[in-house]
Amino acid sequence: MSPRALLLAVLTALVAATVAVLPALAAAPSEAKLEVNENCVESAWPCWAAPGSGANPPPASRVTIVAGGEVKFRDDATPAAVVWVGSAPACSGVPASAASNWEGACKFEQAGTYSFESATLFNGGPSLNYTKYEVVVESAATGTTPTTTPPSTGAPTSTSAPTTTTTSVPTPSETSHRSPLQGGASALKLASGPHGWSVHGSLEVSEAGSGARLEVDLFAAEASLAEARHHAQVRVGRLLRSPLRAGHVSFSVALSAEGKAALRRHGRLALTVKLTLTPQHGSAVTVDRVIVVHA
Repeated sequence: MSPRALLLAVLTALVAATVAVLPALAAAPSEAKLEVNENCVESAWPCWAAPGSGANPPPASRVTIVAGGEVKFRDDATPAAVVWVGSAPACSGVPASAASNWEGACKFEQAGTYSFESATLFNGGPSLNYTKYEVVVESAATGTTPTTTPPSTGAPTSTSAPTTTTTSVPTPSETSHRSPLQGGASALKLASGPHGWSVHGSLEVSEAGSGARLEVDLFAAEASLAEARHHAQVRVGRLLRSPLRAGHVSFSVALSAEGKAALRRHGRLALTVKLTLTPQHGSAVTVDRVIVVHA
């Protein structure tokens, strides 16, 4: 073999080796971590963010890992759940209803895009919706994400409106008589008062909910109520009503003096609205929403 042919062969081998190594260098990580940060973008606006991201980080609305990897979750502050919309991975220690002081992980064996929602986190509208997230799982072999949705694992899915996710309410595919709410979580509608001093809402009560007890609680981050920044949620409004009749039920919950003072001070206040409907027979249903009221 001539020197020129030998040099060409060596260069060809080097190029091939480099091309073979590139996918490995570009491979997604096998692990991602998310934690609830109490002050995303602005104070008292909680979201899922990268650990140690400091004050006012943007939400980690999309994370990418490789197939076979996992996402670890940690929540020390605002009660939150991870509700998978569509296909769901195998999870351990991840609550299906809002809770705080927990750690868990989800493992993703199949490549694809997985969506989850946390309805109790901040939602200030389409451009400030911190409740929706995606986990992009790339193929270990190709480093690409298939365009098809991964096969369903049979786990519960959320069919709520964009700002009303909850797993405490049966999905619409279940018969309505099994839930005191007619139509699941979509039965609840919320609106702040003209000046934000109260929260108005309505719900559709099914026949199974006739005679039920209604409790509506308003919570605000303690950081919004005082100069010190704490992670606790403080109740700033409460309504109790019973018994309910089946059909359309309207309600109004006024802010407490402490809540009104915080609203005057800040001009707006993020509230977690927690509705609990306890039927005479069967399990209680809880729906959590986050709204922002303005002075």
